[in-house]
Amino acid sequence: MSLRVAVPILVVFVMASAIALVNARYEARSLFIKSEQLSLQAQELDIAWRHLQSDRAELARHARITLLAKEDLNLVPAELPRTMYIPGRPSVLLPREGRP
Repeated sequence: MSLRVAVPILVVFVMASAIALVNARYEARSLFIKSEQLSLQAQELDIAWRHLQSDRAELARHARITLLAKEDLNLVPAELPRTMYIPGRPSVLLPREGRP
């Protein structure tokens, strides 16, 4: 192959290689930026999850539930004189005397 033909072919390959390199770097930067954005979004979601867990724990506190039961539902604690016991057979789930 003559030098007159080889040089233009070599120049074309070098240009194609340079364009491929620029494209690969651009894709790598784009993917890195997307990765960073997703990491930030994951951190934000983690913070939101922790806030929701804290809110749920606050809403499920025994003192808050007792207060809502007294104020909103007008419930009162069971008192011994108001407690009614129903006579009957013991539960089948309780162990009976004399049986294993």
